Amino acid sequence: MKKLERTFMLMSRAAATLGVLFLLLVAAMSVADIVIREITGRPIRGAHDLASLLTIIIIASSFPAGLLERRQIKVTVLGSFLPESINRAMEVLGAVLTGAMFLFIAYFVTLHAMRVSDSHQATMVLNMPIGPWWWIASICFWACIPAQLFVIIAEILGHPASQHQD
Repeated sequence: MKKLERTFMLMSRAAATLGVLFLLLVAAMSVADIVIREITGRPIRGAHDLASLLTIIIIASSFPAGLLERRQIKVTVLGSFLPESINRAMEVLGAVLTGAMFLFIAYFVTLHAMRVSDSHQATMVLNMPIGPWWWIASICFWACIPAQLFVIIAEILGHPASQHQD
């Protein structure tokens, strides 16, 4: 179980790292755009187009790692009042419902990627196709499904979230 978790974690952290690098790129591009706009009076051509496309990946790429590390928001008010067995059952139910939610998100992002691709939508300034970016986001959300299945199985078996200090 630990080996599988480590493999999932390495893959999901690689995707999240790519998202962070894109976030830094968007931040640097925003600063450069402001500076150039102040100096020349004109923005960087297409900076907004690129930032919009990169933001799609920035958001989607962080979810698999967040799920594996169980960093989502949990409300545990009842857990302190209920017996341990019911508390564990509620943790499993929460993990199952989280998995169902990501299944719906992955499905609807895929439908959106299909619509955007079929209509050949492109960015306004650079005329870059938008579809491939949504397909990458769709892949990221589909990657959440096996990640959350792992979490569900870990919750059923009573394995707490590992402390990942790699």
